[in-house]
Amino acid sequence: MYLRQLEVEGFKSFGRRFTVEFHEGLNVLVGENGAGKTGVINALRQLFQDSESGKRSVSERDFHKSFELDAAPASSFAITATFGDLSVFEKVALDSWCGEQDEAVLNLTVLNRELRGRYSQELWGGAIRTAAFNQQTLELIHCIYLPPLRDAEQKLREGRQSRLSRLMKALCKDQLQACAKTKKLHPLEVKVADFNSQLAAEQDIKRANDLISSSLRAALGERLSQNTTIQFSESNFTRIVEGLRLLYFPNASSAELSQFRSLDENSLGYNNLLYIASILAELIVEDGEGPGERTLHKLLLIEEPEAHLHPQLQIRLLKHLQEVALNKNIQVVITTHSTVISSAVSINNIIHINGGAEPLAVPARFCGLAEQSRRFIDRWLDVTKSNLLFSKGVILVEGVAEAIALPELAKIVLANRGKGLNTLEDYGVSVINLNGIYFAHFMQLFCEVDGQLRSRNLPIPCAGLTDKDPAKTHKVRVQDQLVDVAIKPHPGNLAAGTNPALGLIPTIATSQYGRLFSGDLKTFEYDLAMTAGNLQLMLQVAYDNWPTDGPVKAAFQDMLAADFVALTEAQKAEYAYELLERIDSTNMGKGLYAQLLADKLEQGDCVFAVPRYIQQAICWACAIAEEGSE
Repeated sequence: MYLRQLEVEGFKSFGRRFTVEFHEGLNVLVGENGAGKTGVINALRQLFQDSESGKRSVSERDFHKSFELDAAPASSFAITATFGDLSVFEKVALDSWCGEQDEAVLNLTVLNRELRGRYSQELWGGAIRTAAFNQQTLELIHCIYLPPLRDAEQKLREGRQSRLSRLMKALCKDQLQACAKTKKLHPLEVKVADFNSQLAAEQDIKRANDLISSSLRAALGERLSQNTTIQFSESNFTRIVEGLRLLYFPNASSAELSQFRSLDENSLGYNNLLYIASILAELIVEDGEGPGERTLHKLLLIEEPEAHLHPQLQIRLLKHLQEVALNKNIQVVITTHSTVISSAVSINNIIHINGGAEPLAVPARFCGLAEQSRRFIDRWLDVTKSNLLFSKGVILVEGVAEAIALPELAKIVLANRGKGLNTLEDYGVSVINLNGIYFAHFMQLFCEVDGQLRSRNLPIPCAGLTDKDPAKTHKVRVQDQLVDVAIKPHPGNLAAGTNPALGLIPTIATSQYGRLFSGDLKTFEYDLAMTAGNLQLMLQVAYDNWPTDGPVKAAFQDMLAADFVALTEAQKAEYAYELLERIDSTNMGKGLYAQLLADKLEQGDCVFAVPRYIQQAICWACAIAEEGSE
């Protein structure tokens, strides 16, 4: 069995009914801050007894309250968990949760009426309320919660309910039960009792104990005094394991016991990993329990597992959690803001939560990705590209040049909106370099690229920027011979595009969240140069930064001597073509040129016009109207 669905209404940020669908194994909740990821975790903790932190108590802040003027808190909240894929044994064990259905349902309703610090709660199983609810059935769901700001060292320290003591009790449960039936001591108790006897017989230990006893008798007299003994530990199993300490050695090689150190000398990151490892060990031990006594479902909730971990350890941890979840029948739900973690798992493990007045959870596996696209995204969704999962808006571009220049172009487009609203960062928009024309794969997350309304999409405005890419040459007859002549398009002489991504534009334009925009002429740099008076500035940037003094730099100088106001579109096309040929060479490269152009634009001492299609993409991703269209 596994937790298939959670429904929440009136709780925290979820005013109206909010539904999130989980899957077996590892579930990774992503989204911007305030989207509701922690709210989902808290809702689950409200239902189940968290064995690590205890049951979460209800407070007045748990009742949803909108930000509208004079808004009142919700009169109640309701949480419903649905478990699917139950075995026959699990259906019998959770019969009161199933009723006549194949799935088990657990419901909680809490009224916003406080009496002596408590709120009225009603918990029941199944689709219909019943008079009585067996609280013991909750013990069949083992839920463990790890908060984002966890004190791993404290949790691993010796003492009552320490991690080590819980693991030892789980490991030795069968032995302890057998010893209790035969009224014998556990082997560990026998060894500690023998050691205590030997310790008490040591001369120095006896002297110390005698001094304490005599001092106490001198102060209180024989009738009021007590007897004492010095022992290593009480010879009781619980007290023995509660006194155990976990020590560490800085690598996995063998070492002498004297070389191990206390955890307070260890790093926060490794202590965090040790803490998680101890929890997984306990859950794995439970996997071997017999049918009559086993936990039916194990649910591990971890907020921000990336805490104190460098990227390589984050990746290793996530891979291990995924493997344990798959092989040891543990359902893991984590929340994260780490692009490292979100890129380390399959897109099918991602559940995107979008906040706002009506939060929405969309499992990426329901976005209609073809298997080929899913595999492609899994391999390509690196740390930079996975940033799209945490953004308010996304612009997908073909290459590094667009990724470098676009933020500066956006400042020009958004300049009139004022400080705090004049950069892509202000709108939470990420620019993602696809290193190619892979829009069909990535944009399926945000819209139906084939027009078939069969799946869900991430509710984030996504704009794609692609080139028209006409053929490089065409055949022209010169003196009875066909000669290849370079195509240099301009507004009076357009050429058909060969970019296959252009065919996606009409279909994507009908979607709610996606748009794909293309230049009218050739490529990103070419279209920039052909817009308004940009050509002169772009030639100047190339001339000022050309690495050698030779014929190329001289050619740029000759072009800069032209009367740019008097140039025809065909003449501008000649110059723009030469510029593109030069910067797309090994002497400079498009990426370096884009950086140089962006540096020039950042200075703010020049006039530069942004092509219309780029303006449209920026405004779409920022969810604002184009200038002059309002």
